[in-house]
Amino acid sequence: MVAAPPNCRGLSLVELLIGMVVFAVLVGLALPSYRTWLQNAQIRAAAESVLNGLQFAKVEAVRRNTQVRFQLPSSTGTTEWTVGCVSASATCPATIQSRPAQEGSANAQAGVSTAALSSQDFDTALTAGAGMPASVTFNGLGRVVNIGSDLTRVDVVSAVLTPAEGMRRLVIMVAAGGLIRLCRPDITLSSNPQSCSS
Repeated sequence: MVAAPPNCRGLSLVELLIGMVVFAVLVGLALPSYRTWLQNAQIRAAAESVLNGLQFAKVEAVRRNTQVRFQLPSSTGTTEWTVGCVSASATCPATIQSRPAQEGSANAQAGVSTAALSSQDFDTALTAGAGMPASVTFNGLGRVVNIGSDLTRVDVVSAVLTPAEGMRRLVIMVAAGGLIRLCRPDITLSSNPQSCSS
C-alpha cells in the first residue's frame, strides 16, 4: 500500500459545511431576481406572440386581398388567439392559424381596449380579461376596418407579480392605418424606440 504524500489532504467536514452554507445564502439571494426575470420573460413571450398574430393577420389580409380577423377569444385574459377570414370560403378558411392557451404561460395575462394609449394610461394597466373577447379586422390594404370598435391596445401583464416586485408591462398598439407596435410604457424618454410615447 502506497501512502499519500504529507501535503495532500481533502476538505474537512467543517470546511465542506461552510461552503454549503455560503452556496445556500447566494442561491437565496438570487432566487427573487430569478423569479422576476422568469415572469418578465413569460410576459415578453406572450406579448410577442400576440404581436406576431396581429402582423400575420395583416399580412394575410393583404396577400388574400380580403378581410382577415385577429381574435383574442378568451374572457379570462389568456393570450390565445385565432386568425381567420371574415367571409370563409374554400380559398380563405375561417381559421388560418391559431395559438391555443396551452402554448402560453398562465402567468401572462392580457387586457384589451378600443381606446388608444394616452399619457394617463402609462401608469395604469388594463386588468386581465378587460374588454375580452376582442378582435380587429384588417382589409386588403392592411388597414383596420372597424375604427373605434376594433381593439387598438393590448396590455400584457403578470398574473403573479406586481409593479412593486419588478413586473414589466408591455403594450401592443394597433393604429387605424395598420401600424402595429410593441412598446413599454415605463420608458418615458420619447427618443427611445421602446417607449410608448414616441
